[in-house]
Order: sequence, then structure tokens, then C-alpha cells
Amino acid sequence: MTLRQDTLKQLDGECFDVLIVGGGINGAVSAAALASHGARVALIDAHDVGSATSANSSNLVWGGIKYLESGEVALVNELCRSRNRLMQRFPSRIREIRFLTTVPKGFRKPAWMVYLGALLYWGFGRGVTLKPEYLSRRRLQQRQPLINTDIAQGGLEYSDAWLVDNDARLTFDFIRTAVRQGAVVANYTASAGSQKVGDEWHTWAVDQYRGEKTRVRSRVLLNATGPWVDDYNQHSQQSMNHHHVYSKGIHLIVPRLVEEDRVLAFFASDGRLFFMIPMGNKTCLGTTDTRVKRPEAVVTDSDRQFVLDNVNQRLNLPQPLTIADVISERCGVRPLVVVGPAPDSPESQQDDRGDNDWLNLSRKHAIDQSADPSYLSIFGGKLTDCINVGEEIHERLCALGISLQPLSDRWFGEPDERRREGFWHQATAQGLDQHWCEHGRETLPQRWWRRYGTDAFELLVDVADHPEWLQPMLDGDDVREAEVRLAARLEMVTRLEDFLRRRTMLELTLGKAALAQSPALARISQLLFGSDGERQLEDYLATTTAATNDR
Repeated sequence: MTLRQDTLKQLDGECFDVLIVGGGINGAVSAAALASHGARVALIDAHDVGSATSANSSNLVWGGIKYLESGEVALVNELCRSRNRLMQRFPSRIREIRFLTTVPKGFRKPAWMVYLGALLYWGFGRGVTLKPEYLSRRRLQQRQPLINTDIAQGGLEYSDAWLVDNDARLTFDFIRTAVRQGAVVANYTASAGSQKVGDEWHTWAVDQYRGEKTRVRSRVLLNATGPWVDDYNQHSQQSMNHHHVYSKGIHLIVPRLVEEDRVLAFFASDGRLFFMIPMGNKTCLGTTDTRVKRPEAVVTDSDRQFVLDNVNQRLNLPQPLTIADVISERCGVRPLVVVGPAPDSPESQQDDRGDNDWLNLSRKHAIDQSADPSYLSIFGGKLTDCINVGEEIHERLCALGISLQPLSDRWFGEPDERRREGFWHQATAQGLDQHWCEHGRETLPQRWWRRYGTDAFELLVDVADHPEWLQPMLDGDDVREAEVRLAARLEMVTRLEDFLRRRTMLELTLGKAALAQSPALARISQLLFGSDGERQLEDYLATTTAATNDR
């Protein structure tokens, strides 16, 4: 029996305290918070955990400086508090980063007023980051010569936080925490519907590969399906006091535009903040904000052109960026919370807000319950706010009579400093501190600890027994054979794309086309899936070809 089959078998047993449907950031953080405080948790996702919206953000953990303009002071205060907690508990994964912001001529606010807003924002952040700095056009040019200051009235530099790895990796960290605390988690396992039987919810979980159904019993059902929350509620015939409208955001990943780890921030032609964000040894450009009626969204030619035009207008590049420079793309939807029940069907969903109202819609989350209080739904949410979601779900389940330990402050975050020092001492004794990653920004032990936490101790044992597993597997990236083997054992990799796009950033920073041409890809697939590696590779290459043809 495979590990996956064993996990699916565990779903068909005892009555869980809660079944969470959806393994994005909301479901993952809820599972971690509940399992860490004594709940018996099951979680299923029809796709991979950490996919969809949770794999397509801007990789920023920020306090929402832009919400000051719309007067959402309480939201900014709460987001800054959550950001600070995340930075404190994930010091190697979530780091302070400077935002070099250009204020264009003719902007709706003068540069000095934008700077005062940044000072206020710094105050909401309790001063834990570096203080903002006002920059004249001349100083802005000196700070970053690539910026086109001809169209600028001035600028400023302020701090926020940044995910060194990708957003899907952070989501998986919470999944991993939940599993270590006894949660049963199955990806590629869909819910075929739920019904209340006495005091229990009975949910049919369908293995997306084998088609087999498993009955999962739970005292509470939590709908954490992200943009599909309304669909799932309608399918379950549960009415709520909130619903979603959708905003599409896209990013383009291109070769590195600036060497230092700094975010270049601009106000795009539509007035929104627009970022150029470090992503490994590449740059991530975006984002857009486009109204859509459904969560299923794709990058269009007009989306690409909007991003490229804004970059080319705001930077003095040696050569303008074109579509040929795009290595990979990200596309997701923001589920925005609106008070009021959802329309009778997703297809009939309409929204008559004007553009300004649309852009100013709150990014708050809401936790709602149906007429049956044991059926809960999470609306909205964002990475920065995830800790608040987990803790609120803990409170909701306590109110429903689920026996949980009182909330502690240690249910999330990296292992303690003693464990980190132990890892570093052992890695140094093995000489691994002399192995620098390809781009010279960190040593291999630093990278391993950041990405794998205590699982990195297994890597030390593996490479001590098999030094050949230390060799990088792909040109242009530092992933080692030992890491691929670890992912196969511990990281719920069910499809090749899970590893290439969500457990790592290989697909994002190297691109599908380059990966498809690499002979190492077959070896990676074989390490991950054994005898099934060839079929997995064929499936991945088929989707790669289809995506290229679609563009």
C-alpha cells in the first residue's frame, strides 16, 4: 500500500472533530491551528494543497499600506500586527525588505503626502521595521539609476515583508505542521457532497486518480475552498450571509532586472500599486486587478501587454521588455467579500460597482456559519492575515463544544533557536557551510534550514551516506538530489507539477520550456515517482505543450 492510499484509508475511520474542505492558505492555517491544540483534523483538496490563489500571490507579507487611502485603519492595524508576528516566528522565510516607491507627476497625492502616509504606516507597524525615507527625484535616481525619473515628482523608501520562497511553500509549511500534529491530509481528493446524519457530517471524499469514494465523518464541516466557497455552499445547500466577487491578478516572471533584494514599487497607469519583486534569481512583475465573474481565469494578451507597458514606461531599460523575455506566468483571483447571500447560481453573479468602488473593496476576511452552526465557511483572506484566520477558527470550534487546548503562541513558526543551532553545528561539521548556492546569496545549510526546518536533519544524514546526492540537478538552480528524495518521502508530491511549481519555484524561475528540454527532468520524475516516473513526465510535458500552444 502506498503512503497516499494509507492516508485515504485513515479518512474512513473515527469521527473527526472537523473536516476541512480546501487546502489553500485558509484551510492549511486552520488545520495547523486546530491540530496543534488537540483537535482531530481531516483535510481534503480536489487539487494540490497550496494551489490556486495561494500559489499566485505577489509573495509579499505586507500590512496593506494602500488601504490607508480608503480609510481602513483598523484593517491596516490588524494586518501590520499579523505581519510582525509572522516575521518574528518565520525569521528565515519571511524577511523585511525595502520598497523603493516612485510617485509620478500628476498623481492624485503629492509625494510628501504619500511619505506622511508611509510614516503613519510605520507607526501602525509598531516601528519594528526601518523607518521610511523621503527621496527627491535626484536621490531617487541615485538610489536606483534604472528608474525613469523624468515622469516622477519624487519618491520614498519604506519597509514591508517578503517571502524568500514562494507563497505555496508557506502554505505547505502549515500543512506540514498540521500533519505533524496528527491531522490526516489528502490532496487530489474531492468532496462529492455532505449531509448531516444525527450530530455528524458525512462527506464523500473521492480519490481523483482511482475514483474510489471514502466516507468521512466529522462533527464540524469547514468550507475553506477559497474562490469556490460560494459554489461549495450552493452544492451543499447551505445559505450564508456573505458571498464573493472576483478580481483577477497576474504576474510575469522575467530575468532579474536589479541585483539587490529590493522591491521597486510604482503606481501603474490604472492608479494601483505595481511591483517588481525579487523571485530567486528572477524578477516578478505585477499585478493587475481585473473584474471577472468566475474563479477560473487565464492570462490574456492584454494582461501581458499592460504589465510590459508599465515596466517599460517606468524603467530606463537597455532594451524594452517583450513577451520573449517572459519566463513564466502566474494567474489567480482574489475572492473579495461582499455582505449578502450569493445569487442563486454562480453563472448569474453580477456586480454593478464602478471601477473606483471595485478597487476599494475591502480585503478583509469573514467567517460565516449557516443555519446549522457546525457548518462554517471562510470568505476572503490573504497570506498576511492567515494567523488571525487560524485563531478565529479555533475560537469558533471552542464555541461549538469541541474540546481544544487554550490558544498558545507557539503553534506556528520555525523550530526554536536551539534546534537551528544544532542543525548549523552538524552541517558545519560536515563541511556543508562551504557549499554556496549558485547565486552566492546564502550557503546550502542556510537554504536547507529555511526551506525544510527540522526535516533538514534528514538531508544531513542522506548526504553523509551519499555525498553524490549533493550535486545540483539542474542548470540555473540549486536543488540537489537529496532534496528531491526528501520531497518524495515527506512532501505529498502527487504530480510532477506539485514539486516543480509549488514545493519549489523551479517552473517559475526556469520556465516550463527550459525544464522540458532538460535531461535532468526525467531523473527528477523517476526519483519522485519510481516506476511511475515516465508516465508522470509524459503527463507534465503534455500540459507544457498545451500551455505553449495556448499562448
